[in-house]
Amino acid sequence: MGADDAPFENSVVWIGTPPANSEDIGKKIIQQVIPYAGTEYENITISASQNNYKLRLHVSGVSANTMHPDLYDFTYNYDNNELIRVSYLLEAIPESVRGEAIGIAMQNEQIRDILSTGMGGSGTPSVRRILPETAKKFYEPKTLLSVTWKDSSLSALVDVDTGQVVEVWSGN
Repeated sequence: MGADDAPFENSVVWIGTPPANSEDIGKKIIQQVIPYAGTEYENITISASQNNYKLRLHVSGVSANTMHPDLYDFTYNYDNNELIRVSYLLEAIPESVRGEAIGIAMQNEQIRDILSTGMGGSGTPSVRRILPETAKKFYEPKTLLSVTWKDSSLSALVDVDTGQVVEVWSGN
């Protein structure tokens, strides 16, 4: 191992029998799974299932200072040695940042109005990280947080750096 190796490379665990080229695939995955700023993954778990000549990979990144994991889905094409991220659900966010994002969302007038009418969600909302390539569709290419009340279709896209809600979605 050299100095350029990823810091959590030894923390990659394959569930079940690792596929062919698992070492190379693992290195490619490590390059594409990035924890929230200021955190790091304690371990990365990968499970694989074969679908014709493509490999479907489910990846979980767990951080010690967060309550939830980051989940990624990839496909790997053996023919062209290509790893493609298909989807992600990133909830490994420190509780202090999670609380800050909820606070920013609740300061938004539109969110407050919906919540005060009882038409919005009750309880603790989920907070998920939105990657820059997705965020640029709604705002600009930077990491944003989505605050969503689970029992409604109320959601806010939050820029924690600027302390503002950049987009609100509501089914009400």
